[in-house]
Order: sequence, then C-alpha cells, then structure tokens
Amino acid sequence: MKILVLNLGSTSFKFKLFDFNKGEEALASGGVESIGSPKGAYSISLPGFEDKGECTCAVHGDAMDLCINILIKNNVIKSIADVDAVGYKAVHGGSIIGARMVDDDLINVMESFASFVPAHNPIYTSTMRALQDKYPDLKQVAYFETSFHATMPEYRAIYGVPYEWYKDYGIRRYGFHGSSHSYIAWKLSELEPEAKKIVSIHLGGSSSLCAIDDGISIAESMGATTQSGLFHNNRVGDLDVFCIPDLIKKHNGDVNEVFTQLSSKGGFLGISGVSNDLREVLKAREEGNERADLAVNAFVDNIVGYIGMFAAYLEGLDSIVFTGGIGQKSSIIREMVCSKLSWLSLYIDSDKNQETKDQRIDTEKSRISVWVLETNEELMVARQAYKLIKGEGY
Repeated sequence: MKILVLNLGSTSFKFKLFDFNKGEEALASGGVESIGSPKGAYSISLPGFEDKGECTCAVHGDAMDLCINILIKNNVIKSIADVDAVGYKAVHGGSIIGARMVDDDLINVMESFASFVPAHNPIYTSTMRALQDKYPDLKQVAYFETSFHATMPEYRAIYGVPYEWYKDYGIRRYGFHGSSHSYIAWKLSELEPEAKKIVSIHLGGSSSLCAIDDGISIAESMGATTQSGLFHNNRVGDLDVFCIPDLIKKHNGDVNEVFTQLSSKGGFLGISGVSNDLREVLKAREEGNERADLAVNAFVDNIVGYIGMFAAYLEGLDSIVFTGGIGQKSSIIREMVCSKLSWLSLYIDSDKNQETKDQRIDTEKSRISVWVLETNEELMVARQAYKLIKGEGY
C-alpha cells in the first residue's frame, strides 16, 4: 500500500511517499516553494538522485500535479492509481480527533474552525476539494495535529471562560504538533524504554512543548490555536487578551491590522527587529544587538518555564528531547536551555551538543537524559492513514 502524505503551508507544498509493502519505506519526498509566485521552485528526492528546478504553480493543486508527474516520469509510480491514499497532516478539526476519511462533512467542520488557524485550514480544505473533483476515486485521510493531545485531562484543557463557550464554541486548549510529539514518544520508547516521564521540545518556525507520561500526552504548550504558547518565528505566542481592545484603538479601529501584526510581525521578528529566522537573530546577538539578545533570552526563558511546569505535571522527569529545525540544529539554544536546568541535576556534554545527529547528549552524572532527535511527522500520518484504510484505526 502506498500512502502519499501532504504537509501544506500558505505558499508551500511538501510530500513524502511511503510504501507499506516495503516496511514503511519512503520512496520519494520533496515539494514546491513559492506557490502563487511566477518564480516558484521544486525539489524532489528520488532513488539515487534529486530532481529540482523552477516552476510556476498558481495553487496547491498545481504543485500536486507537478510532483505526481515527476514521480511518474521517474517510474516511482505508474499513475495516480498507484497511490492508495493521500494523508494530510491536518491541523484543526475541533472535537474531531484521530484519522478520518475526508468527505464534505469533515471539510465543513474544518472550514468552521478556519478562524482558529487561518494560515492552515483554508489551504487544506481547498486542496481536499480540488483533489475530490480531479481524482474522485482517490482516498483522502486527514490526521489531526490535535489528536495526540486528546488524552489531556479536561481540567487542564479548559480555560476560565463561561462554560457555554467551552461546550458550544469549542473554546479550550487543544495542543498541536501532535505528529511530531507522538513520534518522539514512540522513538524514545525504542531508544530508552525506561524513560516514562518525557518533555518533548519541538522548536522551529512554530514551536511547542509536550508533557508525555508513559507514551500519553498530558499537557501541551499551545492552546486553542497555533498562535499560542511559546512565541514563534513571527507569531505572538501567549498574550493577555485584554491588550487587544486598546491595540485596536491605537490602530484606528482596524481589527484586521492588529491580528495581522500579531500573526506575522511578532515573535523573533517583532522582538528583535532583525528577522523571523533564528539564525539571523543569533548572528545579530553575537554582534551585540540588544533586541536580538532580548528575543533569544525571552525564547529560552519561555522554554525553561514550560519544562518546569510540565515536570510538575508529570510529578518527575526522566528525559527531555529536542526536535524540530531549531531543536535539532541550534546547539546554542540547547545549551542555554540546559544551563538553566542544573537544579534538576541535568547536564549536557558540550562536545556532543555541537552535533546535530540523532543521539543522547547528557553526561554520565546527569540524572535526566537529554536527546536530540530528528522528527518524522509524515511517518506518523502515514501510519494512521494505513490503519484507517485497513480498518484498524479510529
């Protein structure tokens, strides 16, 4: 069985094709950047080589067609009929959890939650409808990023809002990055099965932490939307909602402008004034930029605070795991975070910390293990889609 997993961004299309007849082997992966621009680019990793070049894709459906045609040209598949299902790393479906077959009812629910994740749900639903029309026989499966956190206790999920908002409008903490955090839970159970109380630290353009107790999520730093928790590359993270009416007044009543700035001009970019790319912010910090230094220290402080909170929720801590683009590649952030955790008897090997490969980086005297692991969100989506189609899933 071949599962094509799609990960969609506002102007990006990423895929990974798995063959479950070959032990979950990834046959090809890649994607398209700058969708909607006349100067787009594609890059696809195929057996033995990489195919890349310029392209023009007006919408995500065009990117899908481009990638499928390249897979056919290179004999990875004979036609779209060789793909048994498309699996989506879907973001928000409200109370819907797990893997679900895509149909009009599911798309309608996702559209109703578009205001919660405006940068994600509209792209997914429009692509789902486009594939329904073009490939009516192609199975589509949505696996929601909130699913892994459905085990979060209700008393931790609820906000202090009128109860009717919680029950009728779905205003609650959901948690996200479920595919990444669930992969870390599974992977660490293979690498260090005795580690039961884990904090998974997914750091990237979008960042979150998850408290995992014996493979089960019990807390996540994101809330009702992906704008919350830690601040992100250009998104605000947690913010007191009572600031917003005053901000609207200061922007001449322009609600959209306020939310545009909170969702695209905050985070690393907003604090540092340098870039939404942490690498550029770290470089500016080294050169003495005080705002860049403030952004980095605030980010680290956020992470440390959640680790402390989650250690309390877990009633102990066996391991922390860094993953995601920043988590795996930024030795500086890892060192800064871990240097504030010596009170937990947590210590890292400075030489191992300079590397980016999958490995354990704590010292022998550390009471808590520290891992750096590359995540594999697509694999977790593919597994759930496979189980659903085989009749073993939700």
